[in-house]
Amino acid sequence: MSKIQAFAKEHTITYCVMVEILVLAALTGIGMLLGMVFSAGDYYALLGAQEAIGAVIACGLIVLSGQKKVLTRRGAGFGRGLLAGMYFLVISVYSIWVYLLAYEGERTLRPWYLIAAYFLCMFFVGVVEELVFRGVIADLMLQKFGTSKSGIWKAVIVSGIFFGCAHLSNLFVSAPMGVLVQTIIAAMMGMALVTIYYRSGCIWVTVALHALVDIAAGITTGLYGNETLADSISSYSPIQLVSVFPYLIVLLVLLRNKKLPEIERNMK
Repeated sequence: MSKIQAFAKEHTITYCVMVEILVLAALTGIGMLLGMVFSAGDYYALLGAQEAIGAVIACGLIVLSGQKKVLTRRGAGFGRGLLAGMYFLVISVYSIWVYLLAYEGERTLRPWYLIAAYFLCMFFVGVVEELVFRGVIADLMLQKFGTSKSGIWKAVIVSGIFFGCAHLSNLFVSAPMGVLVQTIIAAMMGMALVTIYYRSGCIWVTVALHALVDIAAGITTGLYGNETLADSISSYSPIQLVSVFPYLIVLLVLLRNKKLPEIERNMK
């Protein structure tokens, strides 16, 4: 066990705070550098490049944290994991349908390569955030709190709070109210994703679900280029907080007592 891994085990909360700060600072710095070098580049192409580099950093953190098994662990399997995350599948498909149906702007598709850049960008966002917040932070929290009922709930809640707080960095580019709403929703979404991760044991399940949710959330932007991600966040209002209740139901269903033993088995 390396000194970094020993520190992560002994001072888990502090280590996870350091990981979150490091990742956010690195992504911010990379984004600023790419923006200066490619000032006329497409928004999602640049963001995708930033997140692709972030994915490499996230993999490095997994190795440094002694969590390499995260990348190869199958757990209950990808298919069964998707069943546990069925809510995310359904709501994403439904959201895409609603957003496209209700869209009132100019329906001129962006060039195919820019649309592809949008989809790749959202995929890499899912990779980075899942590897960091589930692969590193949620894994370490489960090791810290244990697989008892109270331990699992503590790990889920604390991991979700970490994920929600990460979105406060959007205060630099988006309206405060929108960011606050996004942070609360993200915290609950994070708890639901942690639960799916624990139940499946497969990080690629939550990567796929996370990417699909992000694709759905900005589908009109990706297809028609009507606004940036920062603009979309600024438009969030408190009424959207009603979306936290389905996440709570997901938690209660997936973490019911008779299913808890699956977590210890799938997260080995």
